[in-house]
Amino acid sequence: MKRIRASALAAAALAAVALVAAPVSLAGNPFSSTTSTANGYHTWDTDMINVENVGQDGSDVYVAVLDTGLVSNYGDYFPKGRIASSLGIGFHQSVKFSSDPSDPCRLDTEVGALQTGSFIGSTSSSHGTHTTSTIIGFNYRSNTDLAQGFSLPAIQVRGVAPLATVIPVKVLDDYQLPKMPKCTDPTVPQGQTINFGTDEMVAAGINYVADLKEHQLSASPVVISMSLGGSELTQGEQDAIDRAISDGVIVVASAGNEGAAGMGFPGAYAPVISAGSVGWTDEWLDHPGDQNTLTAPANGSRYRMFWLQNTYGNGLGSTGTLEPPLFSNSGNVPDPTVADDVYVSDFSSRQLAGQDLDVLAPGSWVRGPFGGDPGYNHLPFWSSGLGDLFGNNSGNFFYVGGTSMSAPHVSGTVALMLQKDPSLTAAQAETILEGSALPIPAGSAMVWNPFLATPAFENITWGADATGSGLLQTDAALAATP
Repeated sequence: MKRIRASALAAAALAAVALVAAPVSLAGNPFSSTTSTANGYHTWDTDMINVENVGQDGSDVYVAVLDTGLVSNYGDYFPKGRIASSLGIGFHQSVKFSSDPSDPCRLDTEVGALQTGSFIGSTSSSHGTHTTSTIIGFNYRSNTDLAQGFSLPAIQVRGVAPLATVIPVKVLDDYQLPKMPKCTDPTVPQGQTINFGTDEMVAAGINYVADLKEHQLSASPVVISMSLGGSELTQGEQDAIDRAISDGVIVVASAGNEGAAGMGFPGAYAPVISAGSVGWTDEWLDHPGDQNTLTAPANGSRYRMFWLQNTYGNGLGSTGTLEPPLFSNSGNVPDPTVADDVYVSDFSSRQLAGQDLDVLAPGSWVRGPFGGDPGYNHLPFWSSGLGDLFGNNSGNFFYVGGTSMSAPHVSGTVALMLQKDPSLTAAQAETILEGSALPIPAGSAMVWNPFLATPAFENITWGADATGSGLLQTDAALAATP
């Protein structure tokens, strides 16, 4: 469930690289000995849910991320000890595609036996690495920033629960679609690699976490975070979710990216805590916004560093002031957050009859580790080379939007709640999250869209079916946790 905008660079911008700044020379990963991002820089999305106001850090809580797994060089991005590699696992089923003689644009599938393997992720998507980065934070430096005038040092970006421990569980894998010569519908994908998981793979991942909770993690709080979904909930998936919750695991899932078409499953299943998506009305702007006095960015396009604050702790993850080149109010969501600072994403799935949308969380243009098109290829973030600008490397960091990005904000918050009260049940956690959320009424907002042919403000509207109980407020949820 993702929406991606690559950081497009004009030829003129690339030609000016040497005039902007020289590449930073780093002798390897400067954060190789760190164990958390707790002292890292804050971002617009963690600020919107008030993570900076909490004292908990997720210590001794496990978050199982059921997704595409992690990129092979995940150690470049995540501090030591934050990934429970010994507990990681992958689930896979072979899928055989064949043409349907009655419909030239339809494929029949034959699914093979369930197999287990590594949690190291696919080459077509680093989605699971991005969702993990929201929970525990990540190490960051981008030559694309440099090319556009922002010569920042290597930094750490704080996660929602920087001392939580992630269990990577790969339940989404790469599959090659066959070509269908008789299909003339241009909207039907064919002959390309796609990433998905079968119902059985997802159920196996959930059951695996339940097994851990029943045995070696019986004394530890555990959260499942799923940034995935489908059109229905199979009996096997429901049984696995029910089992995990009865074992004491709290399950969080994205609501879906289908807008008015409704929520996906398992997010729509009532015992699961579901997350819809919001954005910030000041995103891409280089000044504090006001819905009554809208002002375009000074360059007429966008302020690319709107996502990052100049607010940090005192540890190794904080290298000092970033202002300039950051602008003075970079990434600062007004405190306290009010409904006028928020818009509900147009893609965020609305709640239909029989579905359960719980809360909203940031899901628009969240920056993090994510390989570009045509898939992940490795250049260390700390490399002194410029392969991500001039070579065949597609870059390490992207702005990604979707309810996939919302779910880990909620999962990280639940991890903080479990640190405070390890006995918290799924039902109790959902009640607290809903009761402490900031109500978002039906409404509209003008939001800057830099990706139009001519960048401009767009009017985005939403109804009460899109808001659930409102916007996640991490500090309020922790205050309400016993």
